[in-house]
Amino acid sequence: MRPIDITTQAEYDAILDILPGKVLDLVASRIHQVEEIVLDQGQNLKLKLDGLRLEFPIPITETEINYTQKKVGKFRDDGRRGLPGTLHRISGDFDEDGLVDKITVRVARAIMGVAEPLRKIIEDAHGIAVIGPPAVGKTTLLRDVARIRAEKLGSGLIIIDSSNEITGDGKTPHPMMSRVRRFKVGDPEQQAPKLRRAIRNHGPEEILMDEVGYNGDVPLLVSASKFGVSVIATMHGKVLGDVLRNPPLLPLLGVAIDERNGELVKRSDTCFDTAIEVRAKGRYLVHQNLNGAVEELLAGAEPQGLKVGLWPELKPTLNA
Repeated sequence: MRPIDITTQAEYDAILDILPGKVLDLVASRIHQVEEIVLDQGQNLKLKLDGLRLEFPIPITETEINYTQKKVGKFRDDGRRGLPGTLHRISGDFDEDGLVDKITVRVARAIMGVAEPLRKIIEDAHGIAVIGPPAVGKTTLLRDVARIRAEKLGSGLIIIDSSNEITGDGKTPHPMMSRVRRFKVGDPEQQAPKLRRAIRNHGPEEILMDEVGYNGDVPLLVSASKFGVSVIATMHGKVLGDVLRNPPLLPLLGVAIDERNGELVKRSDTCFDTAIEVRAKGRYLVHQNLNGAVEELLAGAEPQGLKVGLWPELKPTLNA
């Protein structure tokens, strides 16, 4: 199964509806290629199209900012909003007077099949860490991982959706995520309480989250994994070794800092048995024995991993 964009025209139209006139005129014919729209007051319009960042001689004024903000509505405490029925994310920032002066529109797409080259690995895994830098497709992959896991687990898979980017905004989840149970967070300070209640009260077989390591979620995930709840989560970092350099995430890898000498030591099993490094869109390096890979890194070695997907040296049949 090759990746299929199942984003509807109505979802694209939801983006067009919030854009001011001169921005809309430029974007409308390109909306299927647009990944990001940057509106910074006092600067020119900037777009990201198919991975390329471009600037256009269209000044963004207070008028354009106010138009989009009025269409979107008030931003949450984390500076984000979604658009009901879509996976898009709108982010705003404020000047010294508390007025919105920057808006970033992330055009999200519902891509079914990006995780298919990894299907057997995903089906067999008990816990998956998805690692990669921003804008390489971690959330897109995570969404498709959820689709595959939900084929077996159904409502036993609970998604803690901190920014509504996995399951979409609005009262009901995006159709691609209709089999799972989702817990919308909204306020980042509520992420840990939401996660705690989901684990205690709703009996998940598996928890799936995006961008862990904030607001007290790590100890809860460690505890849940020890009681048999599988965990799937994304983490920032180019490679697995970067996670070892991020102290808040160390407990997820069963690693602690030795107080006597400051060195990293393995104290327990990882919360995941598999890690997937997202090296680029559609290009993955998989560690199927994560405990072993962590031990190799701590010993100064470099774990090899399994290359899957769009690597130049791999045969095209791996992408089918």
